[in-house]
Amino acid sequence: MKNLSMNIRKIPLPLISLCVFFTIIPNFLDDLDTFFIDEMAWFALLFPCFIFSYYLGLHGGVFTGIIVNTYHLSWFFYEKKFHSENMMDESAAMHIGISLITLSCSVGVGTLAEKLQNKRMKIQELNEQLIRMALYDSLTGLPNRHYFIRELEKAIKRKDQLYLMFIDLDGFKRVNDQYGHDTGDKLLIEVSQKLLEIEDKDTFVGRLGGDEFTVLLKGANLHQAKAQANRILNLLQISIYDCKISASIGVAMCHPEETPASILKIADLAMYKAKLAGKNTVNLVPVME
Repeated sequence: MKNLSMNIRKIPLPLISLCVFFTIIPNFLDDLDTFFIDEMAWFALLFPCFIFSYYLGLHGGVFTGIIVNTYHLSWFFYEKKFHSENMMDESAAMHIGISLITLSCSVGVGTLAEKLQNKRMKIQELNEQLIRMALYDSLTGLPNRHYFIRELEKAIKRKDQLYLMFIDLDGFKRVNDQYGHDTGDKLLIEVSQKLLEIEDKDTFVGRLGGDEFTVLLKGANLHQAKAQANRILNLLQISIYDCKISASIGVAMCHPEETPASILKIADLAMYKAKLAGKNTVNLVPVME
């Protein structure tokens, strides 16, 4: 009942007003001596049945059909009793037939509306899957290269103070060679989970490909960038059987005149220098603060 009440609020108010109008107008006209109305006028009840069934689905359609037809038949038989007429005659059969038709239409439209809603939900799910496939890495679930560069470009345009970390795993090739790609994939997933531990509204983590990861720090200063890089360095001390995994991290400050490609190149070069310095270390591009 609570869900039904919430769904009714989705129906535009003008449509609800029209539903009320088409529900009461046959009775109203019949009460006026200047108008003549026959049984067919009660087919006006189809309008509220269609509208409520479309918006509320099968259960809402059945509920609406019962309500409007209870009103219809109650009024009809009350009038017959009031005028001391035969309760069951051709007119009564006609009204009962109208009620069955409107109730059947309510059920039919409600069923079709639910099927349509299910189709919409499936299409929405497929769209979300396509978006996820386009923006997220299928193995780790992290934003992929395309998504990360887009986020970096947006942050540059906002002229945020940014630091970009380029992370490359030390010892990853040995894991793949000795224990196979399945073990290598498990390692990449573990690394991504550890990197997600540092993610917040000002930290954006992504995977460029292979064993290369990126972290974008928004609104950070030099001290905070160094501290975060060292934290990541400690997080990525991982043992796989007899292989010791670590990380080499290059950190570059993002300037407003830079492009995503140029910033990635600078951070990549800084990471390469960290590799040359003995790995398992952080190399920060010299900046003026």
